[in-house]
Amino acid sequence: MTQLDDALDLSAPETDHDAVVRDWLDRLNSAVAAGDLTAMRSLLSADPWWRDIYALTWDLVAMHGADDIVEGIATARKLAGFGDLRLDESWPVSFNGTYIEAIYHFGTEVSTGRGVVRLVQEDDGAWRSWIVSTSLETLRDFPEPVVSIDDAAKDEHNAPTAPVEPGGRRSLTEVRAERAEYRDDDPSVLIIGAGHSGIFLAARLAQLGVSTLMVDRYARAGDNWRLRYNGLLLHDTKWATQFPYLPYPTTWPLFTPKEKLADWMESYIDLLDLDLWTSTNVTSATYDEQAGRWTVQLDHAGESRTLHPQHLVFATGRETMARQPAVEGSEDFTGIVAHSSTHVGGEAVRGKRVVVVGAGASAHDITQDAYEHGAASVTMVQRSPVLVFSQRHGLKMIFGNYYGEDGPELATADLLSSATPLALGTSLAPTVTRRIAELDADLLAGLATAGFRTTLGPGDAGQAYLTTRGGGAVYIDKGNCALIINGDVRVQPGEVARLSADGVVYTDGTEEQADVVVFCTGFENMREATRPIVGDEVADSLATVWNVDDRGELRTTLRHSGHQRLWFMATGLRLARFYSQHVALLIKAMDAGLIDPSINVDRKQALVG
Repeated sequence: MTQLDDALDLSAPETDHDAVVRDWLDRLNSAVAAGDLTAMRSLLSADPWWRDIYALTWDLVAMHGADDIVEGIATARKLAGFGDLRLDESWPVSFNGTYIEAIYHFGTEVSTGRGVVRLVQEDDGAWRSWIVSTSLETLRDFPEPVVSIDDAAKDEHNAPTAPVEPGGRRSLTEVRAERAEYRDDDPSVLIIGAGHSGIFLAARLAQLGVSTLMVDRYARAGDNWRLRYNGLLLHDTKWATQFPYLPYPTTWPLFTPKEKLADWMESYIDLLDLDLWTSTNVTSATYDEQAGRWTVQLDHAGESRTLHPQHLVFATGRETMARQPAVEGSEDFTGIVAHSSTHVGGEAVRGKRVVVVGAGASAHDITQDAYEHGAASVTMVQRSPVLVFSQRHGLKMIFGNYYGEDGPELATADLLSSATPLALGTSLAPTVTRRIAELDADLLAGLATAGFRTTLGPGDAGQAYLTTRGGGAVYIDKGNCALIINGDVRVQPGEVARLSADGVVYTDGTEEQADVVVFCTGFENMREATRPIVGDEVADSLATVWNVDDRGELRTTLRHSGHQRLWFMATGLRLARFYSQHVALLIKAMDAGLIDPSINVDRKQALVG
């Protein structure tokens, strides 16, 4: 960026970076208070960005350019009472040679929050904002409760240990069981799916006093991970995948195995006192706009139940409806055909000839598991290039600044990592992607020699592009690359044309015998999971889940869906942890009358695309 390249002597020892930030915040405070648009504009760099994370707009909005930002700030001042900016003294002001970075507090009439500011020095010597974020953290009238030692000093009638009438004392188990039945009242929020996204939102809502029930089709909490293919590990590190309110112990493995994650989820639900119905399927849901509530029909362990929540949340995950191609000859194949979502692996593939269709992360995990469990042969069918990088070089460059043993506490790490708008982050990503590829040159060359095709993504934007916009797979190497390079896993380019009785016929005409064929071919868009429940009219009115909106931010999930009281929680653990707080606050604000539910519908046009 020109203003960065041409900046004056940024490392000059006389520059007091702390004082620079304080002065900038004071001047913005004064400009906002006076409604002085010219003064606001003077504080912005030549190419400024501002990411509002539900604080000023009750939505996730990226603003770019002085006109856009000044208009946004002016509107926020009028509608939300934005102001009271002050430096967060708990986090040090830093300078990386390009920009000053600091965290600050701010307030609106109904909320408080924190944000990040990154200042660059321009040609005239003035420090102006390059990136600013505003993130909603609390509603003034609804703070999360904190247990205090002063609670012990309450009068005898209100103390936690105050005696009750004889026979009136009930165990925690009894209280929980009766509450979770919802016989006499309805939950305010019904969450379909008790994976990590649903659990995180339920935990946030519980802290805000919002009655919430999760329902899940599995028989046991955590089974959505526990029952997946053998050898599955999380692809993000333990620091990035911590749970809100209950961090992992320091001895937790770098990449969490599916079994540990499932058990942690089950324990988390119990320890945080969350309500969950297992072995439950939602059969239909209709919304009464006049009453402002849903009528939801459920099959709860064989019992028909009807609930009337105000809010319906789909947290069934992006990987809900398997996309398995119809392949000619499948009915004649004498072996096993499965999708990655139902494949078990492990000892079941010992001595078998295994063909894995696909080359994304799941495909790599499954091929490595097959090799390690003694499969007779393992072939990976690669249809398109894949972004591959090593743990050694990629993880630290992508996550190391915020998520590691020496990183900041979790709330601060999430705030800092979320400050950059997705569109800007994607435009900056090629520098990092190319640097990782340089460091991984030997690995990538070895894969190429073995016939495995790699990519850096469109415009070399790598993970930043592929994980938000799609169009390709990403694999953080956990050992399968060595198997490919050494020839232990054979790479077959192209597609499966058809199946024969005892094997696979490829589009290049070659054939291969097989006992097990696993399709790692992805999933349908999550919106389609709602269709059998809410019907075609509602489903068709929603934008597809994921990808980006017209401002480059994630659409439909983690924010307004386009329906008054229907929400989607669908993302990985790191983003789910951060944005679950915001979605919970939006729901609470709506229930408290701080937001008109129609705002959810008003966002629809910006989301659809």
